[in-house]
Amino acid sequence: MDTGHRHTAAPSEQMYLPKHRILALTDGVVAIAMTLLVLDIDVPDGLRGQALVDALDDVQGQVWTFLLSAVVIALFWRVHHSVLRDAEWINGSLFWCNVAFLALVSLIPFPTRVLADYGHRPLGPGLYGAVIGTAALVLYVMAVCIARGSGRRRPFPPFPAQACVFLLSVGIAQFSPLAAVYSWIASVPLSVLAHRHAARASRASGP
Repeated sequence: MDTGHRHTAAPSEQMYLPKHRILALTDGVVAIAMTLLVLDIDVPDGLRGQALVDALDDVQGQVWTFLLSAVVIALFWRVHHSVLRDAEWINGSLFWCNVAFLALVSLIPFPTRVLADYGHRPLGPGLYGAVIGTAALVLYVMAVCIARGSGRRRPFPPFPAQACVFLLSVGIAQFSPLAAVYSWIASVPLSVLAHRHAARASRASGP
């Protein structure tokens, strides 16, 4: 009976997995990582008056970093699905790249807490930038692998602006932690420019 789903045979001689299983695993890890972010926000019980106000002031930094990391993880999830959109089967290289990506995503709650507690020191922004930048770079490597192994003429993935900005912020943090944090804003316009450039190059090389 035709269920409406088209199945293709996996190539032999290597370990291949269907894409939907990798996407399902990624969805689960992303959901857990986002849940762990909010668990770090804690206010002691039984506080009243000024003590409660002071406690809420103390967690403002944790709330800010939670929102930052929640947006970052959500964007990673969206880009991951976009990267795997044209992949039917996941070979060994893509599998291990995906494992590395998920390991980094599951690690994000830790540098998020470090950033909230030590954002004024090089360690906070430096560790955060290293983890986020490396995760973005792994996603870029996955996109390159898919583009090269598709067997069709595909445009090269956009320049990994986000990865470069966050990794460069590790060095900036050694001189100015605050400047490193503000430097992350540059990843937004640079990513937009990179995608526009890739789109123009794709149109120029089209039939």
